[in-house]
Amino acid sequence: MAVTKKQDNNNSKKDLGKKDPGKKQLRKRGPDKEPLKKEVALSKDKRDTTKKDPVKKDLPVKREKVNRVEQAQKFLRGALNELKKVHWPTRREIIIYTVVVLVAVVVVGMLIWIFDSLLSTVLKLIL
Repeated sequence: MAVTKKQDNNNSKKDLGKKDPGKKQLRKRGPDKEPLKKEVALSKDKRDTTKKDPVKKDLPVKREKVNRVEQAQKFLRGALNELKKVHWPTRREIIIYTVVVLVAVVVVGMLIWIFDSLLSTVLKLIL
């Protein structure tokens, strides 16, 4: 799958110096100008948050009976679909991976044996 870059025709080099009439330009504040103040008009709902109508609770609805057979079939269909997506290794790959694991286990076992022997001899000399 190739990734392509989307062309942006709106931002060409000709338009860099021009102002966009749709966007509002921000005024810069200088040392002699006062900071800009924004007035936020709150809606009636936001101003009066203390008064709320009590929420009416509905009676609990009885649940429908669950069909276990349909659920099991749905689960098995989903599991089979997922198993189709799995990359199953070939016989040669399995043999190679098994050999790599066995060699790694033997090497780590030998290192542990060597360090154990060295530490036991050091402790015998100390005691």
